[in-house]
Amino acid sequence: MKRETKKRIIWFAVFMFWIGMVSSILIYQNSNPSEIPAQNNSQPSTTPVIIEKADETGENNQDMIEIQFTGVKEKKQNQDFFVQYRLERDKARSEQINIYREMINNPNVDPSIKKNAQEALLRLTRHIEQEMEIESLIRARGFYDALAYMHENSIDLIIQTDGLTETDVTKIGDIVTKITDLRLEDITIIEKRITDID
Repeated sequence: MKRETKKRIIWFAVFMFWIGMVSSILIYQNSNPSEIPAQNNSQPSTTPVIIEKADETGENNQDMIEIQFTGVKEKKQNQDFFVQYRLERDKARSEQINIYREMINNPNVDPSIKKNAQEALLRLTRHIEQEMEIESLIRARGFYDALAYMHENSIDLIIQTDGLTETDVTKIGDIVTKITDLRLEDITIIEKRITDID
């Protein structure tokens, strides 16, 4: 009987973790892209930007950050996108946190599963803190708005801007590398351009 309960708890934990991951993927993929129409109904274009940095030996190293350009027709829609994305991301993260806490606080859960849940909760909490710090610093650098979505070994950034220059990309890359342990090639920047229609 006890073994059967243990199996059910393990399957429940795996199932809930899977639901959390699927929710995150759906939010990341923006499950309703019709809310944000692309300019001229064209697909977003991706442009790699090479950033040169001098290392300790004085030699220039080249790193690449991928940038995706997407035009947005109206400023209000752009702002709504950022608000909606943040709400959905925060909701999914709250659900994940609750699942981990339930597993940690359940006396019937195997200690190894509890330990894994504690580690996952710490990682998730660290990612949330890093996302908030990155978004705040990007806005402080003069950009309209920014969204960060941390993955285990990469980050996706959505920047609301009139247009990014190579200098802007370098600034954003510096912010991310200082806050996280990620390298420049682990950063993807998706640019949401503001094209006001008066």
